[in-house]
Amino acid sequence: MLNKMKALCAMMIAAACGSVFGADQSPAYVGADVGTQFSNNSSLVRAYAGYNFGSNTLFGLPQTHALELMVFTLGTETKLVRMNDFGYYGGDAVRASGVGLNWTTALKLDDNWSLTSRLGANYARATTSFRYAAQSHPYDHPGLTAGVGVAYKLNPNVSLTVDVSYMPIKLNPYEKNTKPTLGTGLRYNF
Repeated sequence: MLNKMKALCAMMIAAACGSVFGADQSPAYVGADVGTQFSNNSSLVRAYAGYNFGSNTLFGLPQTHALELMVFTLGTETKLVRMNDFGYYGGDAVRASGVGLNWTTALKLDDNWSLTSRLGANYARATTSFRYAAQSHPYDHPGLTAGVGVAYKLNPNVSLTVDVSYMPIKLNPYEKNTKPTLGTGLRYNF
């Protein structure tokens, strides 16, 4: 999955370098971002494709609305728990992968800066690889996606994005990863 994300970023940068300035933009866009969670050894990689459906004004500023399909992968670990005087258990590696559907908005502050938001639902499969056993355990569960951020236009087609996302993912029947993720990436508007 990481190689696919790198290839997508490379295609977006190549397309940005060859874009025609001043050409009319399509309502479609693609993007990718990577992030890390606060106070946790976790990483999130996301790729998405969206379509702008319309716009309005909010506080006198133009705002666009889009529907976005997202794929993601999250790497984390289970909690390390003390088990009486017998030592510790947990700290097992977890890989969660999933898909999501989001409603997004972009509030244009000026020609370069926009405030962004994302709200939607996702479905993830979290697979725990146990450290002390040669087995793994998958767990499927739906979840929520929410986020806010900023976007800065590097040129008419490419924007640099930074956002804080909240995507609680159930790792197993007893544990949920609820830490926010700080991510950065690129978005290409066709």
